[in-house]
Amino acid sequence: MKFLYIIVILLFVFAAYKLAPAILKNFAVKALAEGNNDRAEVLYKKASQMFGGNNQYKTEYALLLMRIGKFKDAENVLNTIILDRAIPKKDKINAKTYRAMAYHKEGRTEEAIEDMTELFGTVKTTVIYGLLGYLKQLDGSSALDFCLEAYDYNSDDRDICDNLLVAYIREGNFEKASEIAEDLREKYPQFVEGFYHSAILELKKGNWEKASEFLKETDNCRRSMLTTVSQEDIEKLKEEIKNA
Repeated sequence: MKFLYIIVILLFVFAAYKLAPAILKNFAVKALAEGNNDRAEVLYKKASQMFGGNNQYKTEYALLLMRIGKFKDAENVLNTIILDRAIPKKDKINAKTYRAMAYHKEGRTEEAIEDMTELFGTVKTTVIYGLLGYLKQLDGSSALDFCLEAYDYNSDDRDICDNLLVAYIREGNFEKASEIAEDLREKYPQFVEGFYHSAILELKKGNWEKASEFLKETDNCRRSMLTTVSQEDIEKLKEEIKNA
């Protein structure tokens, strides 16, 4: 009987140890939702390093690091997945995709584009479509055909929709742009980029008051270091509207 008790206790301890990463991750998610990034970072790090913590935890930890501006640290975490031969291909693809985000934020945009283009040749995902579409537009082009293809792939993703909105604005198709912009604002009322690009659209249409209203809405949006529109961009557009 005593031996049975020992077995039960050992099984309980093993189960608790096995579940610990998931528990820590849940606490990290809660801390993040409360705006406590420091606590979320500590908890995610522990969850990703513990026995039983999976590659998804590491990827999520890297994403958190990028949201708070620690791009090199995020890159290092993702490299532990990418360089490990024993890790499944799917997890490596996710890690490479998010590493491209880190590359771009570190000023290594060409490397990011190269990696994403190579990945896109072998696999297509919503995140890859969204990130590659954004990177393709950095030179001022519309990348309309690519953005339309991405939209056909997933018309509910906010980044894909935002890329298409930018593409339509640059192509001068304000009617289509307005449809995408309205849908984007309704579905994602805290998405900075959606309101910022809506403001640009209205400015181009000559609707200065409406453009100004959309820019004011950016004050109520959620931001992180991954937000692609800076406060400087917003202030610059405000001045442009004021002087229009």
